[in-house]
Amino acid sequence: MKIKIFIFLIIISFSRCKEKKNTATNFVQNDSKIENTIIQNIVTKPVKTYKTEIAYLKKYSKENGYNQEVSFMIDYSVHSGKNRFFIVDLKNDSIKNRALVCHGSCNGDNINNKDFADKFSNVSESLCSTLGMAVISERDYSSWGNNYKYWIDGLEKSNENMRKRVVVLHAWEGVPDEEIYPNTLAMSWGCPTVSLDFLDILDTILKENEKVLLYSFK
Repeated sequence: MKIKIFIFLIIISFSRCKEKKNTATNFVQNDSKIENTIIQNIVTKPVKTYKTEIAYLKKYSKENGYNQEVSFMIDYSVHSGKNRFFIVDLKNDSIKNRALVCHGSCNGDNINNKDFADKFSNVSESLCSTLGMAVISERDYSSWGNNYKYWIDGLEKSNENMRKRVVVLHAWEGVPDEEIYPNTLAMSWGCPTVSLDFLDILDTILKENEKVLLYSFK
């Protein structure tokens, strides 16, 4: 009788261990499925091609007599720690290069959300970035970065005061050459401010091309 009871207890114990093992295995499998789903979502997340924006730049440049070889654009909907300044090859409908660029502090109004530019203005002393189509104009001396800058003339109501506001394309030592996401980039006084090396790249392009457009949007 004792032997039968002992065998019975062993069977119950084995069954419980097996059940626990199966439960643990299920947890591991579920965790693995969740992890794979997260990884798959990250990998398969669509990359923005900017086809609409490039098509608009091509149309605008052709209809208004601006450079039809190359243009620049800034997507202010992108996190400041990610590349959002783009060099566009208008001939091949493609992006040739990209880099970090600062957005304006708006007199501190953007401080609460340094990750993204959430306020824009065309008003003098606002220290805000502006949206719309503009053209890169003459090269001039700058006390910042590489000691040169490019004036920008706004072509729309939303940015027509860019020259008056001294919103220029220039560089600053504090802008790195690589993405810093999830960290945020420092803010400017409204100027599209890039790294020293990237401004040299833009400078080479601008010395060889006239009437290059800069399209800023969100």
